[in-house]
Amino acid sequence: MSNFAIPIPDRLPIKISPCPIIEAVLEIRFITSAGWTLIPGLLFPKIRDKYGRPEPLPLSNLPDEIRKSEPRFSHKPLSKFVGKEFEIHLGPRVISLRSNENYPGWNRVRNEIEWLISQIESADFVDEGERLGMRYIDFFEGDLFQNLVIETNCAGVPMTGTEMNLTTVFNREDFLSRLTLNNSVFVETKGEARTGSILDLDVSLSASKFDLFENGLDKFDDAHRLNKEVFFGLLKEEFLQTLNPEFEERS
Repeated sequence: MSNFAIPIPDRLPIKISPCPIIEAVLEIRFITSAGWTLIPGLLFPKIRDKYGRPEPLPLSNLPDEIRKSEPRFSHKPLSKFVGKEFEIHLGPRVISLRSNENYPGWNRVRNEIEWLISQIESADFVDEGERLGMRYIDFFEGDLFQNLVIETNCAGVPMTGTEMNLTTVFNREDFLSRLTLNNSVFVETKGEARTGSILDLDVSLSASKFDLFENGLDKFDDAHRLNKEVFFGLLKEEFLQTLNPEFEERS
């Protein structure tokens, strides 16, 4: 693991179009003394005005003894609550806010996670936060590698036209970041099948780096800033210009 050197642009766009984000997930893993059978019932009354009743996810079909014997399943959601713009996924020790296919922009996401944190606190089933994470997946048609500042070559010869899947893990500030780049993926969005590339960035904080109800929202702000710095730092300037970047006006 290293401090991956990614240049930070002097100015970060506030918007690009078309928006490449196909998935955005803000996740909170937690420690609780409440049993799983109680947690959905504690949360639902707090969110019922905006979200429907809990719907089972595929993992919920596994017998309890199998799920409990596999520690990794404790951080997997078993049910979801569907709203107009977002979904809330809930498991024995995890809750996440997920945008639907039309990403509404950070300001809207930020308002919703702020509201959700307050509802979690009111529901009183979280003893303490264990991990705070943010994951954005962006899709681009064509080979993304040729449009990145990362160079991929073999013996000095650029590896163009080659299927590649690159994953690196690095530290930046207090965050652990996992970056995955893949230039040969199949996705289906809005009922349309497409092939191309993804840029998948997951940034997270460990338990000692945040207090969910004291500074959780601030840490999500930091995670979002870091995500933007890495994303735009990876793009070549000439490629960025094809994405119609919009910037805040200088004062």
